[in-house]
Amino acid sequence: MEMMSKVSAKRFLLVAVLLIGANSIVHAANIQISNKKLCALSLEGPVSKGDADQLSAAISQSHINPDDERTGSVCLKSNGGSYAEGMRIAELVFRHGLSTVIEYGSECYSACAIIFMAGVMPDQIGPMRKLSVGGILGFHAPYLTMPDEKYSKQQVEDVAQGMRAAILALVRLSSKRTQLHGGEFLKKSLISKILEKGPADVFFVKSVSEAARWDILIYDAAEHFTKPNTIDIAKSVCNNFHYSNMDEPVPPNTNLSLSVEKYSSRFQKDDARILIKNAKTSDTVCELYPRTFRADDQVKFFACSYDYWSSKSFGDCREYKTAPAFRVGNFVPDFFEYDPAGLLAKFRN
Repeated sequence: MEMMSKVSAKRFLLVAVLLIGANSIVHAANIQISNKKLCALSLEGPVSKGDADQLSAAISQSHINPDDERTGSVCLKSNGGSYAEGMRIAELVFRHGLSTVIEYGSECYSACAIIFMAGVMPDQIGPMRKLSVGGILGFHAPYLTMPDEKYSKQQVEDVAQGMRAAILALVRLSSKRTQLHGGEFLKKSLISKILEKGPADVFFVKSVSEAARWDILIYDAAEHFTKPNTIDIAKSVCNNFHYSNMDEPVPPNTNLSLSVEKYSSRFQKDDARILIKNAKTSDTVCELYPRTFRADDQVKFFACSYDYWSSKSFGDCREYKTAPAFRVGNFVPDFFEYDPAGLLAKFRN
């Protein structure tokens, strides 16, 4: 009986170290072909062993069309579960070039949040994780729960090795490379936030600036936020763009001034750009280039920014008078137009 107890304890520890989530996992997730508006695949429920195989089978039965974003997207709704299985699913999502979606009213925690962050464009062009204003995304670290027993040196070493392997898997996911996205696939700041949290703690993505910082697309911002005036749009685009590239939180009170400069380019006689400066020092922080590529298009922004303290710059606007418009600056997602401090629905008073 004593030998059986030791074996059981060891098995418990090896399993426990691979759990990420607040609840015991006894059922597999429901993974299936979906008729949802945004996704052809869905994963709902606790993440447990065998779910990666389920998703692989569902992918093989679906028909992914590179020209139809929905066919390569998976909707997620889960409180978490097995960390090890979540990492296997994350690898599968990345390898197949699937984007991930948390819809309005859906929650995605722990192992589910790791799967969400594996979302990517077809052919691994760049990250593609889509979060609704009314969705909830929460992280915490893989954690260990231990029964009140005595353990051998080997058992403790096995547990330590399991925890190291769990963290290494997260670091490897962060190091994934995509074709057009030069930065880290998961930024170190996010990994730090994840590893800070224990079993009873959850780190939530709460605001526009946090989503921007960690390369998460708020896909329905226009439906749930009030449209700001033109000046505020330009300042918000600059703040969200600059500080997401700096991988820093947006300061609560940035003092920016704005001016419009007209110029003639190689491709167009009458063109204009927006210069946004530090109002105290007059240093240029951002250059914004509003673009419409068809008559019925809404305005899209391309941007460059500069940090004079660190000598860092993002985007390349030096050839703005001679290069084609789409090569000047970096593309800015639409939701960057909203106040960086704007809260997602769950976190508003």
